[in-house]
Amino acid sequence: MKIQDEWTYHRTKLYDKQRMRWHFVTRYFHVEDGEVEPRELYFRNDDETVFGMIRYDDVKSFPYKNWDFLKNKVITNAAFRQSLVDDETRSVWKFKWK
Repeated sequence: MKIQDEWTYHRTKLYDKQRMRWHFVTRYFHVEDGEVEPRELYFRNDDETVFGMIRYDDVKSFPYKNWDFLKNKVITNAAFRQSLVDDETRSVWKFKWK
């Protein structure tokens, strides 16, 4: 079984209270019918000093109202964001998202 994926850059400009811009990319996995669909949301700040990712192994178990709510939580809740920081996700941002 081969899992195919698709990357989507979120073009909406999102800022925190310090006027730092945050960038988000979602990685969608295309799975066969009946299989569990994982999803990943990557983030970084405009200075490229903070990189992170949150993964849900089953998108159906997503605990938030919507993805915009999750992005807002990443931006506004420093403790939550800190728990997701992963410098190894820096390499994701070398792709061209245009």
